[in-house]
Amino acid sequence: MFGTIGRMLGKKAVNSMAELKKVENKDLMEAIVGVSLLVAFADGACGDDEILKLDELVRSNPALAHFGSEIGQVTNRFSAQLKANYLVGRVHIKREIADIKNNKQDAEEVFVNAIAMAQADGEISPAEKTVLQEVGREFGLRVEDYGIAA
Repeated sequence: MFGTIGRMLGKKAVNSMAELKKVENKDLMEAIVGVSLLVAFADGACGDDEILKLDELVRSNPALAHFGSEIGQVTNRFSAQLKANYLVGRVHIKREIADIKNNKQDAEEVFVNAIAMAQADGEISPAEKTVLQEVGREFGLRVEDYGIAA
């Protein structure tokens, strides 16, 4: 009897830990998507090629791959906010930044993904660089430390 209860509790504990990890990684996923879109919209518009690049970046991250369709939902939400009003979208995304900024590993991951997004079309525009510098300041990171001239 106790063996069965132990197995049941063990499975519940494993499932609970998996759910907890998903919740923890959700902040990272939302921050990566949000900041990447902030960079993509920096020049006033976000092209389909940039959305595809974002999708590729997020889905290639093992810590985020399990979010599936939720990635698209977050992308659509932030895109709609940024299209409606860049400042409004920016405020919502800054809240996502605040959720992860004290975790240095997550902050760097968000920052590097934002840089990759800015480099997706082959060059970083002045507007994109400005956004990268602002985000970097939030995280205590500098674009120069990642091979980008100031």
